[in-house]
Amino acid sequence: MELTALTLNCWGIAGVSKDRKIRIDAIGNHLQSGCYDFVFLQEVWVEEDFQAIANKVANVMPHSHYFHSGVIGGGICILSKAKIIDVFFHAWSLNGYVHKIQHGDWFGGKGVGLCTVIYHGLKINLYVTHLHAEYNPASDEYHAHRVVQAFETSQMIRYTRNKADVCILGGDLNTEPGSLAYRLICDHTSLQDLYLATGKPDSEGTTSETPANSYTAIESLNVCPNGKRIDFVMASSREGLHIETVNVNIPLPSRIPGYSFSYSDHEAVCAKFRIVENQPSVANEIRSKELSIWSLKEALQVCDSALRNLSNDRRNYWLAFGLFIVLLSTLPFSYDGSRIVHYTLTVTHLFLTLVAVFCLIMATLWNRIELHGILAGKLAIMTRLKFLENL
Repeated sequence: MELTALTLNCWGIAGVSKDRKIRIDAIGNHLQSGCYDFVFLQEVWVEEDFQAIANKVANVMPHSHYFHSGVIGGGICILSKAKIIDVFFHAWSLNGYVHKIQHGDWFGGKGVGLCTVIYHGLKINLYVTHLHAEYNPASDEYHAHRVVQAFETSQMIRYTRNKADVCILGGDLNTEPGSLAYRLICDHTSLQDLYLATGKPDSEGTTSETPANSYTAIESLNVCPNGKRIDFVMASSREGLHIETVNVNIPLPSRIPGYSFSYSDHEAVCAKFRIVENQPSVANEIRSKELSIWSLKEALQVCDSALRNLSNDRRNYWLAFGLFIVLLSTLPFSYDGSRIVHYTLTVTHLFLTLVAVFCLIMATLWNRIELHGILAGKLAIMTRLKFLENL
């Protein structure tokens, strides 16, 4: 049988995303076509937007689930033609920094969501996820976070796929093909990147910062003229079944009909694939094991580097805390002369106190939280690596 799945990062941040309500309405109108069996959406940060889309498509995809998490919601949801019989959500142990308000990933409480359905006699696991954004490719401070998130995603899929005939993952991985996070997901779950089977170059399947998108900044095109392929539909099957890609394309036009802007700052990805009977290949299993070991060893190096950086950060925050305490102790707490000088001293004391408290929190509580998150990921990676090496 053939299945059709679509994934789209909707860019639905209240008060920030441009033209949000019009775009959400247009996305719902497109999905009303009934062309898709399953739809995976990300960055639907406003629950009313999810309800609006779900109501629009109720005739063609009557089943849906929104994954609540974090401060502003997980932002991810699944729409399905098939009845959803079970759901589960795993929030990642590492998800950015609470003080990086301009990035906002921590407040989203991101993770990976699972909906299980029975469709045409097959038990299908539907996974949707949205990994941490990169923000600065030249100095990616979230590399270790994204690597741990990717490995935890692969763990969840491995732990929940046993009784499933087919697994489908749709989402914005914020990482390009061949990168470590991408390989951790593919190598450790047997998921196929369905676009690769089309034989098309990555430049034709780009989904983020593309030249055709109305929201792409000129600065982004100067760095990467063709954009990036970071949104994926992946699939795998149990032994005895095989996934064959029929077609993968960008289904949405570059502009919403009647408007001068796009549906989102990302492009949607539509994958049509066929499920056929097949026998597993021993050679493929050996190759998969080799790739898994390679990516796990690289992931351990990333974790070790992040742990060293955390140790340095902890020392620097303690030094900064000590410096601000010294400055506070040297400044007078009151001044009987000019009122302006008195107010300036008061504001300076307040500022230095706040910064000192911030440095103290970062050197103690937050440093320990991030340390334990990376250590947990490292130990899990080491356990998996030892098991594969002893096979």
